[in-house]
Amino acid sequence: MGQEYKFIEEITPLKENIAIKIRIIHLWKPPSFDKPNEDGSIEMVFLDEKSKKTLLKRFANLLEEGQLRIITNFGVGQSTGKYKPTQHPYKINFFFTTSVQ
Repeated sequence: MGQEYKFIEEITPLKENIAIKIRIIHLWKPPSFDKPNEDGSIEMVFLDEKSKKTLLKRFANLLEEGQLRIITNFGVGQSTGKYKPTQHPYKINFFFTTSVQ
């Protein structure tokens, strides 16, 4: 019997020993804070088969650098990890009900 994969939306901190099948759509290596000439971590944006067909298509044409947007009906989660794009303790999560204007 083959490996059973979970969708990203099914992942919670309480689940263990799960597998996800994803496509990496953007990957970068920010420098270390104490050694700027060395990689500090590997950061990536990825999606699964379900999000590719739903959330990505829904928001891809609405989000572009430099644009002003109003975003409503989103989730807020803890921003963790050694490297964070900002010092803010939280991050925004998009859902099916998220609206971008």
